[in-house]
Amino acid sequence: MLHKIFNYIFLKLISFYKKLLKIRRFRKVEFDYFSKKYRLYNKNYFFILFGKDKFVSRNTFVNGPHDSYFLDSSINLTKKQIHYLIDVGANIGTFCIPGVLNNKIKECIAIEPVNRINKILKINISLNDLENKIKVFDYVISDKSKQKLNLIENKFNYGDNRFQITQKKQKIFNSRKLDTFINYFDTKKLIIKIDVQGFEDRVLIGSQKFIKKKVPLIIEFNSSFKRSKYFQKIINLLEDNYSSFFYLENISSKFNDIKILKNKLNNLNKSNTEINCLIL
Repeated sequence: MLHKIFNYIFLKLISFYKKLLKIRRFRKVEFDYFSKKYRLYNKNYFFILFGKDKFVSRNTFVNGPHDSYFLDSSINLTKKQIHYLIDVGANIGTFCIPGVLNNKIKECIAIEPVNRINKILKINISLNDLENKIKVFDYVISDKSKQKLNLIENKFNYGDNRFQITQKKQKIFNSRKLDTFINYFDTKKLIIKIDVQGFEDRVLIGSQKFIKKKVPLIIEFNSSFKRSKYFQKIINLLEDNYSSFFYLENISSKFNDIKILKNKLNNLNKSNTEINCLIL
């Protein structure tokens, strides 16, 4: 009799715990206070997460793969057959892996230059059996090769690692122009995502072949972008080759004329530090 009572209580506790796991606030507490160096996320996808990362890993644990809905929305908005993705700033794969597993994307290039994150990205691709569909590179995507770069790593936000051009003796990172990949995929069926924490000006200057092919861009613009020496040149490139942009944070918004993007970027400030756009 006691055995049956114990089993009943035990099953009720498990049921209660499973219900708690569905509550976002509880999942935040679980991640913040019970994570060690790594955590495993295994709902529809498998991800090794960083226990100290309070942004990409934490958001994934609480809400599901970070920013993956941007890809679904963007593909629908392009109204084109999109088969390929270049993911610049792939982090641990929360953007590209769901896209391939859900058959939104057939093949992908994932680019992540930070060594500790690149290692986990490769593990996550392997956990989801996607080694034949996602090819990983550790390049810093920029406007030149073999640049002197300084990496500033954020200890608690692994999505906020920043590269800076420097003249001092620093590690020489394996940098490449994105145009290096121009012949990998059919550009008519390609979409490019760029999330590089203030380095987007260098990425775009090194992507002029893709821009002139009018490849759709999913891009996070940082407030520092407006201070770039390439700002006006990039604005001219975008205005010459694209017609509109869409705010991805607000799916109820409408397409905006590309010619007002400059003003929107100039208005970014400390309280509104970034915007995520689809450029078409």
